Amino acid sequence: MKKMFVILTMLAFGLLGTFTFAEDEWGTITIPKGKPIHLGFSAALTGDYANLGLDEQDGVEMALKDKGHEVLGFKVALLVEDDQCEGSPSMAIAEKFSADPLFVGIIGHMCSGGSIPASKTFEKNGYIMISPSSTAAEYTARGMQNVFRTCFNDAIQGKVGARYAREVLKLKTAAVIHDKSQYGQPIAENFKSTFEELGGKVVTFEGVTRGDKDYRPILTKIKPMKPKAVYFGGMAAEGTLIARQMRDVGIKKALFISDDGCYSVPDFIEGAGEASEGAYVTFARPASEEFEAWSKRFEEWAGNPPVVFSPQSYDATNAILLAIEKVGKIQDDGSLVIGKKALADAVRSNRFQGATGTVGFTDTGDSLSEVIVWKVENKEFIIAPGQE
Repeated sequence: MKKMFVILTMLAFGLLGTFTFAEDEWGTITIPKGKPIHLGFSAALTGDYANLGLDEQDGVEMALKDKGHEVLGFKVALLVEDDQCEGSPSMAIAEKFSADPLFVGIIGHMCSGGSIPASKTFEKNGYIMISPSSTAAEYTARGMQNVFRTCFNDAIQGKVGARYAREVLKLKTAAVIHDKSQYGQPIAENFKSTFEELGGKVVTFEGVTRGDKDYRPILTKIKPMKPKAVYFGGMAAEGTLIARQMRDVGIKKALFISDDGCYSVPDFIEGAGEASEGAYVTFARPASEEFEAWSKRFEEWAGNPPVVFSPQSYDATNAILLAIEKVGKIQDDGSLVIGKKALADAVRSNRFQGATGTVGFTDTGDSLSEVIVWKVENKEFIIAPGQE
């Protein structure tokens, strides 16, 4: 009887909606009437990887433009930060965003080395993060309910590259190099283990340092081993140099194979020049008609074609906006209240057609995207032959 009295009293004062949100396990976000929703974005906007970060920013801003920078009648303001693809800046940005009472979630971080440590701060404060490009397996392997990605998982990527090298290209030996990062090293390890499981031989497994400019010493060491391929787990800044310097030291017959870090026309194909021709990299399968139409519209808006992960950042932005539309509630005073866990649950359960095709997430927060092998041919990426 007492419980019924409380509920009736709350109904009389129009407070039941507020009561319901107060029960959200992670807490609530309240956007006062007339205030904007703050959506975070963080990527490398300066330095060697700025081209990738600016491309992702374009994808986010195009998604906001398509929505009129508005959801449920509230303006959406984009908060942009440069994390330089590093852990320490990313953690500082996570603290900054989490202290903002108008903040709802982040598109980011760009790099796994930033997303993994920053995710702990966002989890502690109950905020979602959707990374367009953090592919490290560890990112979604920790049982965290607030982390998502619209890109693929490196646990798949390394295996796909190795399987193609053995079963399609029929390569028997490979030298494996990685950049010792949370991104590149696990991909290289997955490539190595799968390549060996399929009967291939890895003649050497070497780590290099991001930012170095001369990889000739390690390539000179590899040359007498005569591998049929050199596999690199890492980003285009280093991959470009390795592909070019392979020729400098006389490794001319071995194929260069890499990951999505080298899936970039301006960064890898143009950067490596002739050395990129015939290279193989792994990346997501395109969504055919949907992607072609989106790419054309993106180029008209941005003034350049998509570089790498702008389609994924576009889809990540829409995933958050659609989830807000689903669970956000307008209160009697005109404010918007969003349950934090309700928002995460809505992101996980939603399915929609985006730039990359059907956008959705598994229970772990991984995307539904498929990874395939691409080949550089005549200065562009084509789907490598021999795949279904």
